[in-house]
Amino acid sequence: MVHFELMTVFAYPHLCNPPPGIMFRVAVVVVLIALSSVTGCLGAQEEVCPEDGCFPLTSDLLNEILSDNDSFKVLDYANDYDRLSIETTSSSTVQGQFGEIHWGVSKDDSKQLRSISTRVTIGTYSYNNEVIDGGNVTNIRVGNVWFEGRDAKPEYVDPFVEFAILSSQGQTDDVPPFGFDTATISNLDWRITGDQDSGQQVATTSNSTHSIIIELRGNPPRIMAIETYSGEEEQFVLKVRTGDEVDLQINKGMSRAPLGFNPYNGPTEFGGISVWAGAVPENLVSEAIPQEIEIRGLSSNDENAITMASLRMDSRYSNVTASDGTWWEFEWEDRDLDDFVSAGDLYAVRTNSTGEPSIAAFDIWADSWTGGPLATL
Repeated sequence: MVHFELMTVFAYPHLCNPPPGIMFRVAVVVVLIALSSVTGCLGAQEEVCPEDGCFPLTSDLLNEILSDNDSFKVLDYANDYDRLSIETTSSSTVQGQFGEIHWGVSKDDSKQLRSISTRVTIGTYSYNNEVIDGGNVTNIRVGNVWFEGRDAKPEYVDPFVEFAILSSQGQTDDVPPFGFDTATISNLDWRITGDQDSGQQVATTSNSTHSIIIELRGNPPRIMAIETYSGEEEQFVLKVRTGDEVDLQINKGMSRAPLGFNPYNGPTEFGGISVWAGAVPENLVSEAIPQEIEIRGLSSNDENAITMASLRMDSRYSNVTASDGTWWEFEWEDRDLDDFVSAGDLYAVRTNSTGEPSIAAFDIWADSWTGGPLATL
């Protein structure tokens, strides 16, 4: 029979040899389900099928499918389906504390759109967002509220291919757990039912600790869902949708979301001069034209901060001196020379202003601060 054990894994409930030490971006550890090894079978008997095949499958034929390492390869699904969506939900309750990680990834190659959503729940804390992108207009969901974003340099990339590349490079922190070694649940005694009209088949089995459900569709049958349960304490659910079941849309006219670039931080002091310097983060995936973004020098902190000087990015350099001798100097370098505010670009701000000077970025297009002391006003 199959032996199940609990393993502490993080945002990568791969069901065979999960990599250790993977940290999810919200830095919260959730106990998820992993299948460890196959030690035998439940005594499935040999079954005979007619020449045109069996519907529903026999237990032996399903085990033959599951024992093939290529029976569930996400890249194969991505190559075969222009419209594809895969979702996983991994949850566990340990000492009364509930934890759950949900991933949803969808694509529509014909529309050049993709969606990536995440939801993390730890006890009463929940983090939930989604981004639909691929074109000049993007949609961003924070909790249940949608915003309109933009991308001045759109580039559609199949998200399943992108995640596969990141995983192969060892960048697994923000990669969904879509890998499932079906060989770990082969050689079991399955009970299988089917609907001839829809081509749907549902296979179930269990042992002393877990129940397993697999949904297959089509001819030849393909795995469309895998579920494992251990009472009400541990669950792992993976579901696949294709074709008309996947409907990605971009909406316009919503509140605008500012660019995800926030230079606000504490300054470094050099002989009475406050200096800020840094780069646009590498994870900025939506670019903006320089005319839409300003870096502003603020005179103080919190809700009473006042803008003293600013630099619009297309100006590249600015030096402003007030009548009292206070000056602000700004520099902006388009490091990759793409004429966009994009990942890797550099900024520097210097001032002799006293008190509590600070800086923040203002998105003119969104009419909103991207971060800093005024962002929540």
